[in-house]
Amino acid sequence: MKYETIKSIVLTILVCTSVFLTWSLWTYQPKYDFIENAKYIQNVPVSNVAVDYGTVVQPRYIFIHKDAQHYGMTHHSDIYKFMKEMKNWTFDHFENISDIVKKEQFLSFIHGKGKIEIIYPDDIPIEMYRTIFQIEDTDVEKVRFDRIIIPMNENEEEIHVYFVSAHEKRIYKAVAQDVAMENLKQTYYARAERYTPFLSYDISETKALFLPARPLVLNRLQYYMDELSADRFKDALFTDPSFVKKDVLNFGEEYTDGSRLMDVDLSKKLLLYVNPAARGETQTLDPTILQKSIDFVNDHGGWTDTYYFDRLGENGRKVTFRLFANGYPVFNRYGMAEIIQIWGENEIINYQRPLFTLAIPDRVSLPITLSSGYEVIDQLKKQKNIQHELIDDIAIGYELIRDSERENIVMLEPAWYCLYNGTWRKIVMTTDERRGDIIGLE
Repeated sequence: MKYETIKSIVLTILVCTSVFLTWSLWTYQPKYDFIENAKYIQNVPVSNVAVDYGTVVQPRYIFIHKDAQHYGMTHHSDIYKFMKEMKNWTFDHFENISDIVKKEQFLSFIHGKGKIEIIYPDDIPIEMYRTIFQIEDTDVEKVRFDRIIIPMNENEEEIHVYFVSAHEKRIYKAVAQDVAMENLKQTYYARAERYTPFLSYDISETKALFLPARPLVLNRLQYYMDELSADRFKDALFTDPSFVKKDVLNFGEEYTDGSRLMDVDLSKKLLLYVNPAARGETQTLDPTILQKSIDFVNDHGGWTDTYYFDRLGENGRKVTFRLFANGYPVFNRYGMAEIIQIWGENEIINYQRPLFTLAIPDRVSLPITLSSGYEVIDQLKKQKNIQHELIDDIAIGYELIRDSERENIVMLEPAWYCLYNGTWRKIVMTTDERRGDIIGLE
């Protein structure tokens, strides 16, 4: 074989090899192991407690209006039992009848004899009611109600239930199905006298409140506080906790990642989380704001005590949940008994909450007798500095007080409270030698 022939064959092999290697390089696809799409940081929840919507959004009262008398369920077990039955009902065919009920008939319509009245602490979007009850009517939307009226004396074949907003004077009639009406009458309405008697306090032509007619004895409670870990909240609330910087301040601690801030007040055991970037978003009405607020706390296990929905304010963007103990609401002037959220369009702007839990009740208790509703009303009427049309609610609750000598002890002191001009204020009874008993709002 000639040299030139061998040279041509070798050159051809080299060219073919080069082409093959180039093609292999261009078309090569490495075989990677599969990696799941997960968050960069695996956040650890503060607690393992998660609740459903119906657990947090509870009626404040259930009243039975019978023979011109008013009886209220004051034990949470009674309210729970009644609401459990209602969740089996189906509501459909909503109809707006607000224009049919005249202004002078409004109070008798919702409080008149032969009615069971379920009162929530504030107007709640119909979208939240859908998560609690079986509502089949999909046309009714973007309306809010704070009470449900169940007539006991209707003889029609269809059972009607009324969803009402006392503040907006809005009334929707709905058809209720799967209602064991006879059982309802015999179990609750016929035996109404076994519940606590209440009296009616007419604030105006269209507003009336109900207060216990008799003095009530409640124990003064004492609890040990179990402080919650600020680091756990840091890990739960910040997108990437590894970028969070911690500073020690005079009042406590400050955490920031450069855009979000978390302040911890160690003296009051309070946490404040701020997300300034959400402030510039459009503030539109969000009918699912309550669901989002409950989900937000669920996501980091923030239900560390018994909290119920309390208020919906600031154009529907502010949601408040209140601490409850022994079935009664708890109040504190510094916010130590509230979880408060303020929302932007899609993100939370402010989140304030207690940084403790009422872990261990102390056995030491002291019975305290509270004034009757008659006495409270009588004294309120004598106060010249109170505008009665600004009173939205009057309730019995506990004042949370820090023990001045023991760091981790709090007392829950029974007291009357008044929701006055949008703020809960304690009703203070004092004695003046010249004027006798007087009352004020603290």
